[in-house]
Amino acid sequence: MKLEEAGFSHAEIARRYDVSRQAVTKLYNNMGEYSRGPVRDITDALPWDIARHPAKEKFRDQDAYIGLRAFLRLKLGAEVSRRSQVSLSTFLNHVQNGEVLELHPVHGARYVKRDPMIDGSLVIRWPEDVPQDDRVDLFHCPAGKASAAH
Repeated sequence: MKLEEAGFSHAEIARRYDVSRQAVTKLYNNMGEYSRGPVRDITDALPWDIARHPAKEKFRDQDAYIGLRAFLRLKLGAEVSRRSQVSLSTFLNHVQNGEVLELHPVHGARYVKRDPMIDGSLVIRWPEDVPQDDRVDLFHCPAGKASAAH
C-alpha cells in the first residue's frame, strides 16, 4: 500500500517482490483497493453489483466483460491494453450486430439480442431494478454503431 501511495505502479511493485503484476493487482482487488486512475471509475459506473455477485470470479475473466471494461476505459480517456483491445473489438462487433451485454445471474456477462424498447442506444441491458442516472451516458453506442445495431 505504501509503495502504491508513493507512486509505484503495480508492475514496479511486482518487480520489487519478484511476483507478477497480476498478482499485485489481484491482491489490491481482494483488499478492496483499486489501482489509480479511471479503473475505479469503471467499477463505480457499472450498474451491476459485481463485488457481491456469486459468480464474480467466473465473469471477470470473460471476454465480454473485458470488452465492456475496455469500452468504458476508452470513454473515460484511459489506455486499453493489447489484450483488452481484442476483447473490445469483439464487444463492438456484437454491438454492431444488434446485441447488448447483460449480466446473467448464472452465466455472467453474455450477449443478448438488442430490444430497442428496452435497450435504446445502450451497449448493455440496464438492470430493471437499477434506476438510470448519470452513469447511463457512458453506455451509449458509439457514433455509427447505434443505427447499425437496430
